[in-house]
Amino acid sequence: MDNYIDKLKGTAKFGPAKWGEIEEDRRRKATIVELVDKNSAPFWFVLLPDFLTLISEIENNRGFLASLKLPKKFLDHLVSETEKKEAYYSSHIEGAVTSLEVALLHLSKPTRKDYGDESLQMIINNRDALEYIRTQRSNSFSHRMICELHKILVRNTHKLKPITVGEYRKGPIYVVDGYGQVVYEGPPSQHVTQMMDSYLHWMNHPSEIHPLIKAALVHLYFAHVHPFDDGNGRSARALSNLYLMKQDYHFINFLAPSDYFDHHRSEYYKALQNTQNHNWDATFFILYYLKALREQLRNVQSEIEKETKIKDIRNILSIKIQAKLDKKQVKALQWMLENRQKLTTKKYCKMIHCSDETARKDFNLLLKVGLVLKVGRGRAIGYILKSGELNQTHPIRGSKIVPSGESRYRIKSSKNP
Repeated sequence: MDNYIDKLKGTAKFGPAKWGEIEEDRRRKATIVELVDKNSAPFWFVLLPDFLTLISEIENNRGFLASLKLPKKFLDHLVSETEKKEAYYSSHIEGAVTSLEVALLHLSKPTRKDYGDESLQMIINNRDALEYIRTQRSNSFSHRMICELHKILVRNTHKLKPITVGEYRKGPIYVVDGYGQVVYEGPPSQHVTQMMDSYLHWMNHPSEIHPLIKAALVHLYFAHVHPFDDGNGRSARALSNLYLMKQDYHFINFLAPSDYFDHHRSEYYKALQNTQNHNWDATFFILYYLKALREQLRNVQSEIEKETKIKDIRNILSIKIQAKLDKKQVKALQWMLENRQKLTTKKYCKMIHCSDETARKDFNLLLKVGLVLKVGRGRAIGYILKSGELNQTHPIRGSKIVPSGESRYRIKSSKNP
């Protein structure tokens, strides 16, 4: 999925003349976005076959998640833990130096207080901002909402160098790299309000652009305008999440896209930079954004797979077992479920840290209640699950569950180098 090459690679590989032809071909196939830069040049993208592949997988996983009947306690825990990770990594991208362990410790506390450590405060503020945007799902995007989000994100920070809070910037803004070199200059401040007006109108009105692509553009254009003195990256990431919530992509509450952005930070900045370097060709960033969602969905699918297996065990126990099993015996059942092979006494002793006599007693109980079968002879004796329900392969990985109903977004791809 790296066939959409940039100008530097394209010129080196094909030569200037051929690269010019590629650029012209891309322009002919472009979808124009109703968002422009300070000189009224529009943003645009090419609908790649890779987009369709990624969107298809994301939509399938969306249907998969919607079809599951998971315990509310598990889902609430998953949302809570995801929110903490998103708050941490979105802040870490912007320079927060607090460790993940320390951040999680403070994020788990129910109390709200101000911190002297601005790095930790940034992370706490990010958590509060994510909670705020979930209250805004039924409201239209507005200047007031975005400025309120900004107030939350920068609260109790910048004490040594105050900034304009909850209002658009009054002066120029620059993004510098680790060497202090300016890599991006935001539009002049006198253009910001007008550009944000267009941005809000575009977000609040439906279009033929697929919501997953539009979410990437929500992120990208806010980062382009850079309307605030600080907190622009965190705002952009929060707003793209809110846009997905508004489009009923509820799975975003289980994902931490910033985890992917932070661990693939050089590609993140390169995707943003390539948009600017290629006359606002957003294809580079959209491709990166969709990959991030796909990988995050795969991660949460793995977490849910674990929970589903545990849930299967509980279901069987509630039906089959009249006697009370202890944690050791439940762990043995879980191991047999996950590994689909026999569990020997020797392996059980190592796993549970028990004696041979204890192991025999535990297996005898499992045999008595009819949950396992004894297989093999002599030293090769082991135990396997007896329940046919538990030995069936669980249909999680590779599932092709398509959401009911047809999409109202008509997508045709454009093949492009």
